[in-house]
Amino acid sequence: MQRFLNPRNDFAFKRLFGTEKNKEILIRFLNDVFEGKQDKIDDVEFLKLSQDPEVASLRQSIVDVMCKDSHGKCWIIEMQCASDTHFVKRAVAYASRAYLNQRTTESKRDGSGYGAMKSVIFFAILNRTLFPQKKDYLSHHAFTDICTGERDIKELSFSFMELSKFKKRSVTDLETNIEKWAYFFKQADSLSPDELEVLEKSDKPFWKAYTALAEYNFTPEELLEYERYEMKQDEINTLIADAKTQGKAIGKEEGKTEGRRESALSMLADGLPVATVSKYTGLLESEILELKKA
Repeated sequence: MQRFLNPRNDFAFKRLFGTEKNKEILIRFLNDVFEGKQDKIDDVEFLKLSQDPEVASLRQSIVDVMCKDSHGKCWIIEMQCASDTHFVKRAVAYASRAYLNQRTTESKRDGSGYGAMKSVIFFAILNRTLFPQKKDYLSHHAFTDICTGERDIKELSFSFMELSKFKKRSVTDLETNIEKWAYFFKQADSLSPDELEVLEKSDKPFWKAYTALAEYNFTPEELLEYERYEMKQDEINTLIADAKTQGKAIGKEEGKTEGRRESALSMLADGLPVATVSKYTGLLESEILELKKA
């Protein structure tokens, strides 16, 4: 069976959506997801990810692909696997910086200034839940008039695909192109031969996204880099799990200590000697004396 790489892997994601070779796949992807939300894209021009030191300092785990479409709009596309408490704030910071960077020295010199600045769309695919209160796995966010709901300011917008909320488990259940992409990100590296055959027959253009992830399309050096990203992600997940376990252990121990303190206070209130309280609670006599003073 042919092996397909994991599209959630940063290296594979950038290779699939951030190269001239696979530009048509990116265009198809964006047009499918943003149909009716943005103008149809005919072509894209890839942009440098690190535009200046200030942008580079914001990157960290943000931004895999940045491009400009045929309408001049700037697109930032990110695959986010690791947990990040401040992801939304960082996304806003980066999109804002990308918007400001359009006001280049040339635009100031020729007088176009702010008039030359185009909209920025930030789109993230997340392997976790970002908005627990929302049921849908795909959400689009933009500036609106809070009184009328009208969208008068269109310079920045943010969209998120939360894969944790996508529950369909078979290719035969997929009804829309957006569902095909969500399924692709969740299952591309584990599809059965039968599922692959169904996809190949039902949507040839979409099938190109799968074949681009086929192992035979990667050089040995690229596969090694892919594995490095996989190991790095495993390392991050392990650190997160360890931190959670340690936090629970600390919380549990703190709970026990607080319970002993409450017991000590009750014993002291009943007039028991400090030595006796220490014997039955396990607290040091000095700790009990401090409680007595409080």
